[in-house]
Amino acid sequence: MNADKTRAIVLKAIRYGDNSLIVKLLTEQNGLQSFMVKGAFNKNARIRVALFQPLTLLDIVAANSRGELGYLKEAGVEYSYQDIPNNINKNAIVLFLCEMLAKSIQDSETDLELFAFIHDALVHLDAMDGSCADFPLKFAVKLSYFLGFSPNISGFKTGFIFDLEDGCFRHDGSNATYVVDPKQSEMLYNLCNHDVFDDYCLKITTPERRQLLETVISYYKLHVSGFNDMKSTDILKAVLQSESATH
Repeated sequence: MNADKTRAIVLKAIRYGDNSLIVKLLTEQNGLQSFMVKGAFNKNARIRVALFQPLTLLDIVAANSRGELGYLKEAGVEYSYQDIPNNINKNAIVLFLCEMLAKSIQDSETDLELFAFIHDALVHLDAMDGSCADFPLKFAVKLSYFLGFSPNISGFKTGFIFDLEDGCFRHDGSNATYVVDPKQSEMLYNLCNHDVFDDYCLKITTPERRQLLETVISYYKLHVSGFNDMKSTDILKAVLQSESATH
């Protein structure tokens, strides 16, 4: 049984029995992995349940067995969020991103660039001042690039529609099944031109942002096998609406 030290991001934690957890982590060195954490709910647990909140950034030492589940020998916080735990808007965003990542990342292969993007984006979110309303949209678009189905924006022209199935802009959508109207298409094009690490605010209204979020989720449903409805979307919409009222 070999032990591997690596950074990791918490994607899912499920209680197992009375005192244990099964956790799914995206690790830097070994990709997607699941682990059993025995006794995590015990008062004197060496590896505490509190470490496995959504998208916590960890340092772990893992013992990988031949079965599907490995065991964590050590785990600790690699980067401690300063603002996210106490910021209702950022907290809602983290829950949304965590659900999106858990549904989207299905390949267990190591991907250093994907890990670095998610890690650095979360650190950036934690440090952001002002509105975070566009962050989930920018993150989702950038994530699609790493997952291999980013929108092809090279053919965009004003008045074109976006074909969600083929991932490109078209003059005529009469032969396409899943399209969005020209206004939505232009908003999507503008979104694709902004990076998750820039703090530019999209010039759109709250209803437009909510609709754009639905468009992005629909795009994921068409391109990620088994990607079903997002449970956290309604919470995110409500929080972002309240945030926009304060700016």
